[in-house]
Amino acid sequence: MFRIKHLSFLLIALFALTLSSCGGGGGGGGDDTPTLTAEEQRLLDLVGTTGVTYEATSITFNGVAATGFDDFTLTLRGTASSKTYSTTDGDPVFKATGSWAFNGTNINQIFIDGNSSNTFVVSAFNASAGTFTLTVDFVASGGVAAGMNGTNGTYVFNLVKQ
Repeated sequence: MFRIKHLSFLLIALFALTLSSCGGGGGGGGDDTPTLTAEEQRLLDLVGTTGVTYEATSITFNGVAATGFDDFTLTLRGTASSKTYSTTDGDPVFKATGSWAFNGTNINQIFIDGNSSNTFVVSAFNASAGTFTLTVDFVASGGVAAGMNGTNGTYVFNLVKQ
């Protein structure tokens, strides 16, 4: 009888120790936070949870300082199913409001308003500093946008989180 009590106590202690080291799932360690996909992480880095406004530190057109973007800001918002933007002083490249999307699975390219003729390339992305560069070889309908000549060309927007 004495052996059965000790053996039972030992088994119960071993069982309790095994359960307590489990960590609650998720691969141990007690962290049940799901791992984000690369697209989910890029979306979170770009738009946060409620949207992020970026201002331009510089904007060039064909390698020369661009004019007409004096107070440019770009606000990005998004979820997996809905991505929107708004701008100030973004004409002729951006409308005041619209939608954006990743270029399929390429999280380094963005389409604005579904226009695949103007593919924006995300580069120099630094999520922790809140900075990135958008480059687009812009083509305006008919070669002129908003009555301005010379809108066709390469725009480079260097942006920083406000």
